[in-house]
Amino acid sequence: MNALHGWYRRHRGHRLVRAALFILVTAQFGFALAQVMSVMLAHTVWLADLANFIRLHLLIIGVGLLVIGFLLPVRWARIGGVLALASALLPYTLLPSPAPWLGGTPFSVVSANLLVGNPNIEGFMSIPEVTSGDILVLQEVTPDWQDALSQSGLWPFESDRNLRAHSDMKVFSRFEITSEETVSPDSGDTGGRHPRRLELIVDGRPLVLYAVHTQTPRSLSMWRERNAYLRDLELSLHGEPPGAQVIVAGDWNTPSWSPFLTDLLRSTGYRTTESRWWPLPTRFSVRFAALTQLGSPIDRIVVSPDVGLESVTTGPNYGSNHLPVFARLTLP
Repeated sequence: MNALHGWYRRHRGHRLVRAALFILVTAQFGFALAQVMSVMLAHTVWLADLANFIRLHLLIIGVGLLVIGFLLPVRWARIGGVLALASALLPYTLLPSPAPWLGGTPFSVVSANLLVGNPNIEGFMSIPEVTSGDILVLQEVTPDWQDALSQSGLWPFESDRNLRAHSDMKVFSRFEITSEETVSPDSGDTGGRHPRRLELIVDGRPLVLYAVHTQTPRSLSMWRERNAYLRDLELSLHGEPPGAQVIVAGDWNTPSWSPFLTDLLRSTGYRTTESRWWPLPTRFSVRFAALTQLGSPIDRIVVSPDVGLESVTTGPNYGSNHLPVFARLTLP
């Protein structure tokens, strides 16, 4: 570092060195401003909310800008580096608290987006947490997967077999399913997708399960469709009776930092099962399947205040572009 400082002092008057320093400091301050603005505008600006899908990547950039700034004996570069890292950390300070442990009857829930076109049924079924799971909430299910899981005999109860009518979502359960219905089926602004509400009997008590798979917000119109889906889900959750034991599981296509998730949790009083400080990535690029830890946390299990959390983790890559989520919950 001393050698770098010496080189800089000898060449700091050079036009290219001054230009490079100007670009660096401008990038640091511009990055910090963009980060803060993305947090402030995510409610109303599509691109600002999309930034929540790459918060981990932006944090890595913030660390890099800090390191570069402190490698140089320039006050403004160091100040810029600190601001860049602080702005990248800001969204992490706004994450909601996870559900607490409440004790009681334990049961396990698996949420997994299987990925249409993924043939690796055997790989999925070889995961111990899957075969021991009490409730499976699956997305992008094909008839082949539905038949294979049904014929395994591990889950005596399953949701309606008309996959196309339910956005290719499927629920398998070791607990009796007593009813199921589509939430807000008349809503025409959700991209043709709707949450699915099921009632189960666990330990002699009713448990409400919402299976969700929102629209992916790849465009402005699809972002609005996802938000409308979450609106319908929130309204339905508000309609549950006080003290109802409810879980919501699936592919939310909504990162942990999105205000549309935090608003839903705040409005309903529900809790996520993700870490408050470091949500586990679940959606990743197939092209970089070896780096699943660089993905985005969009698959999750949310619970009502009367459901406790014992543990949560993600599973291995089995051919999908999503990692399965395993939660061990409790009914007090």
